Amino acid sequence: MSEKLTKQQIYDRIRATSKDSYILEEMQRLGFWEKTDSPQIPEIFIENETRLLQELNQLLDKNKQYSDQLSMLKSMRKVRMKNAKEKREITRQNNKLKALEKAERWQKLQQEQVLFLGKQVSKGLNNTEPNVNSLKKFNLPVFHSVVEFAGYMETDLPSLRYLLYQRKVSTINHYHTFELPKKSGGKRKISAPKPKIKALQLQVLDKILKNIPVNDYVHGFIQGKSIVSNAQPHVNKDIVINMDLKDFFPSIEYKRVKGLFNKLGYSEQISTMLALVCTQSDTYEVNMDGVTYHVQKGARFLPQGSPASPAISNLIAYKLDKRIKGLAERLNFTYTRYADDLSFSTTNENQKNIRQLLFFVNQIVVEEGFKVHPEKTHIMRKGNLQMVTGIVVNRKLNIERKKLRNFRALLHNLNLNGWKDQKWGNAVHLIHAVEGYIRFVKMVNPEKGKEFAEKLATIIKKQGYPEISCQKYNSNDTTEKTTASITKPETNQKEENDSQDWWDIF
Repeated sequence: MSEKLTKQQIYDRIRATSKDSYILEEMQRLGFWEKTDSPQIPEIFIENETRLLQELNQLLDKNKQYSDQLSMLKSMRKVRMKNAKEKREITRQNNKLKALEKAERWQKLQQEQVLFLGKQVSKGLNNTEPNVNSLKKFNLPVFHSVVEFAGYMETDLPSLRYLLYQRKVSTINHYHTFELPKKSGGKRKISAPKPKIKALQLQVLDKILKNIPVNDYVHGFIQGKSIVSNAQPHVNKDIVINMDLKDFFPSIEYKRVKGLFNKLGYSEQISTMLALVCTQSDTYEVNMDGVTYHVQKGARFLPQGSPASPAISNLIAYKLDKRIKGLAERLNFTYTRYADDLSFSTTNENQKNIRQLLFFVNQIVVEEGFKVHPEKTHIMRKGNLQMVTGIVVNRKLNIERKKLRNFRALLHNLNLNGWKDQKWGNAVHLIHAVEGYIRFVKMVNPEKGKEFAEKLATIIKKQGYPEISCQKYNSNDTTEKTTASITKPETNQKEENDSQDWWDIF
């Protein structure tokens, strides 16, 4: 006996076929309708009706399915939009959090590191490893971080970034630039650093550069040496030769200064910062909409006026001096250098080597990245006036007589007529020139210098001290304005033998 169908199952079978078809099947199953090989007409009608109803139901299902798809798509679209909106909000929150974290990391990094100082100078700022052994050899301070470096320079990282950032165009200029007349004619361009950058340069000079010894035959800007000590080795010589290096400081560019500090043992990062402290660029001014812009031209170089420039120039010229000294000794010449002045002296018997000396000195100078001034090479023989760095060396150290007479005449006129309309060379401020010349005379001849100083004191007591107008600078930058001065820094001179030449390690 077959299992009795539930009401739901009966309903499902009727829906799948038709009511008549279900009744016919049940009647056949229960034996009330005999099923023959040749179906009767009512049975055929029922089967056809069932088939047609099934097809109709399929069509209705498809229609309903199509209608439901549109609704479903609309529903799915709403769900997707909702999910996308929630996802965007989550992404926005995550991005906001990442931005905050990035800003915090950058702020922390800015407090601890320097990553960029301009397009042309930032390449090696990620190289922070110093050569500790080399630095200790010369008793130089070791910096393992820019924070440590800034502290040692008695400043902070924000100030360093401000002072060292390399800009092609800027409204800021850290130097007062002006020109001073040369004794030989023409003008010398001076770049006097403003107080903040000058303070850094003095730190570099006092804490780093002073620790490095230079050659004994170099006399410029070294403690215990002067133009007098430079001239002394050439006193009472038969032949004295003077040569001059053209554009001495400007020819020492940023790359050479950076290379110097790097060779001493400083990391490329610290070397970059030290080189930026000690160099500057030529600029010209452009005024637009009432704003003055300083436009950089050319490479950075050692400025004339920086307290660190002389010491750096002596170290850069170390190899130059060694080579010229070796050449001079082979050719029996005495050699000294004071800044850009090269001086040689010898006897008459050795005059055959003069041409050879001049040729090879010029070649060495060019190979070392400098240039000999073609109009300032002088050969002075005994019987004529022989001078080295402004001092007469014929028989003893002395002052040029003609200039002494002129200076006495100036003091006489000042005593009689006062300061008005009086001149001494191309000096802008007469009192400074007079005081400077008296100091120069005192170095060479202390007795004459004392005599002139007493006369000047008498003149000042009688005529008063002259008024000095403030130096005007061609700059609209009012920050760090100060009276410009050329500083000749003193450096420690240490006794060192040839086996301790610091340049030999390179």
